[in-house]
Amino acid sequence: MTYPGDGQSGWGGPPNQGDYQGYPQQVYPQNYGGSYGGLGVFSGGDEPPPKKSRTGLWLAIAAVVVVLVGGGVTAFVLTRPDGSTPVAQDSATSSATTTTTTKPSTTAKSTTSSAAPPTCEAAKKDWNCLAVPTLSYSYDVPKGWSPAAGSAPVEGLPDVKLVGLTVTGAYDCGGKGFTRGGAGGVVVPQTDLTAVAKDFAQKLATQYYKSAPRSEVKLGEPKRVTVAGTIEGVQVDAVATTSGDQCLATKGVVKVLVLKGDKGYHVFMANGDLEGGPAEPRPQTEADLQAMVDSVKPLSR
Repeated sequence: MTYPGDGQSGWGGPPNQGDYQGYPQQVYPQNYGGSYGGLGVFSGGDEPPPKKSRTGLWLAIAAVVVVLVGGGVTAFVLTRPDGSTPVAQDSATSSATTTTTTKPSTTAKSTTSSAAPPTCEAAKKDWNCLAVPTLSYSYDVPKGWSPAAGSAPVEGLPDVKLVGLTVTGAYDCGGKGFTRGGAGGVVVPQTDLTAVAKDFAQKLATQYYKSAPRSEVKLGEPKRVTVAGTIEGVQVDAVATTSGDQCLATKGVVKVLVLKGDKGYHVFMANGDLEGGPAEPRPQTEADLQAMVDSVKPLSR
């Protein structure tokens, strides 16, 4: 399956409320980390403290930040919001940046919108809520998860890029950088709800843990869900097991939720290591990852 990564999609509410706002078509190696770049609004609690630099991967003047997710060793390349060309490291994949420009109006004075950015409140104490207008929904994360700039392509799905990213648990091992988990989403055209959920779960789990000498991905049974009373959705979990590398998780999970909007499917994924790897930072708990999935709610109807 292929899912073009942009389009117009919302929850069937009033015009311009909750609609998918599109995203510049940019192709990068998978990314999952870095500083917050304004893709969403982090609210509901104190901002997580910035990660400490351990091996120089986090450079104060860098245009990109490179880390590796969960149990995988794929490089993540982050682009600055100003559209400057990213620099890839530890990846053979080259990237090109496409920028868009707006023709200045010749008939009306330009104005700046005074509308306040959307905010949200986390359902659990000591968690934060991330409102992502681009995806038309918000989701909650435990303290210690940090918003991340850029977009993360999904291998095997051309032009599909996760946005509204958060990450947690950065660590170094064997001269490489990793994270213990990440989350993000995308809006894709409507096809088959269950098939899309299974496809994303399979591809993301394979992508995040394929760098281990031995890895296997097993899909769980699709589960029908309803969000905000009327929004139809499907959740599919993919469990990855690995062996052969002490730096990597031996077990991880990718939880994918796909919700049906009025014109498109709104995809959310939460990934986390469950077992293996270093003692610190600790792996995630499946209960927290599931709570993140359960927290997804529309920004407007």
